Amino acid sequence: MGPAAWQGLAAVASLLARAGDFDALLGRSPEPRDNRLHIGYGEAAERLNIPEKWLRERISTLPHRKLGKFVQFTEDDLRSISDMHFVQPGRTDAKEGQTAIMPLQPSKRSRTRL
Repeated sequence: MGPAAWQGLAAVASLLARAGDFDALLGRSPEPRDNRLHIGYGEAAERLNIPEKWLRERISTLPHRKLGKFVQFTEDDLRSISDMHFVQPGRTDAKEGQTAIMPLQPSKRSRTRL
């Protein structure tokens, strides 16, 4: 390709980038992001698909922001909460060399027979 072809290609890419379709052209779908910096309990619970009560009960162990008496969450906080509770069944624990799933064992407690 000659220099003129490269200039034409650059001009087309520039126009597409300004139009916002450059990501679509490259096959990337832009992640829909909320323009607000912080969100409250209700929307955070909705976005995590969990009850709001669950968030309120465990707030001391979860990443969040506190502005005065108001608890708020950012995108990164929600992502961190989700990552904290990621479970991968059958994963081998490096410390013990055992799987995370425990085998079933009968109870040692005896039943009283009637």
